[in-house]
Amino acid sequence: MAKITKETVEKVAKLAALKLEPAQLEKYTKKFVTILEYIEELNKIDTKGIEPTSHAEDVLDMNLREDICAKFDAADMIASNFPRREGNLNAVPKVIESE
Repeated sequence: MAKITKETVEKVAKLAALKLEPAQLEKYTKKFVTILEYIEELNKIDTKGIEPTSHAEDVLDMNLREDICAKFDAADMIASNFPRREGNLNAVPKVIESE
C-alpha cells in the first residue's frame, strides 16, 4: 500500500486549490490513511464468482418518467443571479494554474 504522508495531502490540496491549516493537514492525513486501510481490507475479500452490479437495486423495475424535450424559459432569470456573467454563462475566476 502506498503510504499517505502530509506532503501527499499538501500536494492534493494544492491541486484542488485548497489551503489547509496545520491542524486540518494532520486531520486529513489521518483520514486518508484510515480510508486506504479500509480499502486494503476490502481488497482481501474473495469476490470470485460474484456478478458485478452497477446499481444496488434493479433499475429496470423502477417507474421512470418519459424524457421529454421542452422549451426552457428561465435562463435569463437564472443568469440574472450570477455575480458575473458572459451572455447566459456564469463567469468564474480561473482556478487552474500551470507550473
